[in-house]
Amino acid sequence: MRWVICALVVLLAPAGARAGDFDVLRGAQPVGYASYTRWSGFYGGGMIGQEFDAADFRNVGASEITTIAGLSAGFDGVPLSNFPRLTSVNTESPSYSAFIGYNYQFEAAVVGFELTFTKTSFSSSINDMESHNYFQTANSVVYDATYNVNTSASAKVMDYGTVRGRFGWAFGSLLPYAFGGVSISQIDAMKSVNVNFCGVVTPFFCSNPPPSPPAPAAIGANWTLSDQVNGKWYLGYVAGLGLDYALTQNLFLRGEFQYIQFGAPDNIRLSASSVRIGAGVKF
Repeated sequence: MRWVICALVVLLAPAGARAGDFDVLRGAQPVGYASYTRWSGFYGGGMIGQEFDAADFRNVGASEITTIAGLSAGFDGVPLSNFPRLTSVNTESPSYSAFIGYNYQFEAAVVGFELTFTKTSFSSSINDMESHNYFQTANSVVYDATYNVNTSASAKVMDYGTVRGRFGWAFGSLLPYAFGGVSISQIDAMKSVNVNFCGVVTPFFCSNPPPSPPAPAAIGANWTLSDQVNGKWYLGYVAGLGLDYALTQNLFLRGEFQYIQFGAPDNIRLSASSVRIGAGVKF
């Protein structure tokens, strides 16, 4: 009779309860489907942002000063290479960008590539003049010589583009991602180094020459080395993090942080960190 009673209990129990009981006996757990936006396919859009630009001029002038120092015996014993040099300059500028790319999606993982073009107004310049006096011997005469080093440089980034690879992970309507790639930028740059010196027999000075009969003639010289490039293209690299948010199946918003290292025209190291927001369309 025991098995009959068990059979009646099973038959009389609600269908939902029986299914649930058997699932528990089998050790099964309910499994739901992941919910996230489909990001695969072509897309494009635009961004605006603020760039925090850095121009490192510290390497400008070193080779030129070394070259000039070897052109005259008047530089013997004068530590021109120790004269203070240019420093770095930080500026800010707005930027305007357009982008187009393609995504491949594997479940929640999203990989793809992207092309961007940015218009910016990154421009920086600097100049420095250092003057020191040294005693210099020439023609068996001791001169009080003043040595001047004038260094100037400037750089301007007009446009740049990037080719970026992206990897992201979809969470609902969000797509956080990281990216990296190469940059190509159009840059104007200039550098100039002038070194000159003038020495007179002590205690006279170049601005107060000795009276007649004149002392031995003053010594001195003047050299300038410069270089300039206009509209030349340079390769660099780019990296950053971003977040896309799907408003609809085809429209999305974007926020991004980007670091870009431009080329180094005339030994001027140029870089920019930017924060950008924008919108795009999935096709």
